Amino acid sequence: MKKGLVRFLLLFAAFSMVCAPAALAAGKIGYFDMQAVLKGSKVAQQAEDEIKRQGESLKGPLDAKSNAFKTAKEDFDKKKDVMDDKAKAKKAKELQDMLVEGEKLQQEAQAKINKMIVEKRGPIVERVMEIINKIGKDDNYDFIFERGTTLVYANEKEDLTKRIIQELDKAGPKKK
Repeated sequence: MKKGLVRFLLLFAAFSMVCAPAALAAGKIGYFDMQAVLKGSKVAQQAEDEIKRQGESLKGPLDAKSNAFKTAKEDFDKKKDVMDDKAKAKKAKELQDMLVEGEKLQQEAQAKINKMIVEKRGPIVERVMEIINKIGKDDNYDFIFERGTTLVYANEKEDLTKRIIQELDKAGPKKK
């Protein structure tokens, strides 16, 4: 029994000596901030500016519909006391139709903006991922985290954000 215990302890000690250095060797870990990449990169900023311009161009017709509805509603509210029931019902139906049309126009505009966001940001995010993979392989990183994924603490020397921005601006968005 004692001989078996001694053998076990010797085996455990030998195993610990072999495995301890591997367990203690910390892997190389880096992180980056995707929001900072999207704000700091010239390529990403150009895409954001284009999205904003397109959004502004869609805003004009929405504002016109909104103002037309508001004016018609105010006019109806002023005149409804002197209108007969048939005229009130007709005007209320017109207002309801205007409201539905305005909501439809707003949904279409939002869908266009969402599509544009996917079209403009998608290739940039793909390129960022390619850059991160290249940095990870070239510099022997074991892990690279995105800062927004509940990263509680990180040493700033492992922040890859600026490097990713430089690489992204050099490479541009991924071509389809």
